[in-house]
Amino acid sequence: MRRRTASSCALVLLSAGALAAEQPPADDPPAVPAGVPVVVLPVQSALPDPGGTWIGGTESAESTIDLLNAEIEFAFGEEEGAAHWALAPAVEARLARNPTIGVDPGRLAYRGLLTAPDSRAQLYEPLHTQLRQVAALFGARLVVLPLAVSYRERRAVLRLAIIDVRRSAVLWHGPVAGAVAEAASPFALTTLALRVADQLAPS
Repeated sequence: MRRRTASSCALVLLSAGALAAEQPPADDPPAVPAGVPVVVLPVQSALPDPGGTWIGGTESAESTIDLLNAEIEFAFGEEEGAAHWALAPAVEARLARNPTIGVDPGRLAYRGLLTAPDSRAQLYEPLHTQLRQVAALFGARLVVLPLAVSYRERRAVLRLAIIDVRRSAVLWHGPVAGAVAEAASPFALTTLALRVADQLAPS
């Protein structure tokens, strides 16, 4: 039986209006070569399904976020190409040991990325500085920022961004969906996490 360890992420709720403004699905995420360090941050926010059920059968947004973070950690652990990626628990532990940085990885200034950014624009502040400081702790250039998990068309959907912190540029922005599942089933988040790892991890 899989053991899940819930990470301590801050509770950040989205407005329904923000999710309603989501853009059409983007192309597949860009391939990351094996051996390139990548930081995967905690999921920033969650919404229940239209009936009020929290995805995965949890009791709150915070519990949904914790469960999805744990599922993502497990899923990337199954991908050999991402063996050296820094996942949410490692990010939280490293920042806890470096409190002077002053960045809470579960409460970033993510809201400006809830809609697709202008590909020509640099990443806004203070998010760029927050991500650059976190990436520097791991010698990484690329950051995966999971923005919002929601439930649409009978699937758990995670909107995320892949960011090059040196260029201050969003390389990819879009949704990744899990398999068809009831909102209250943990399977909804399990398949979503597996899909995220399959899409992003080097093969």
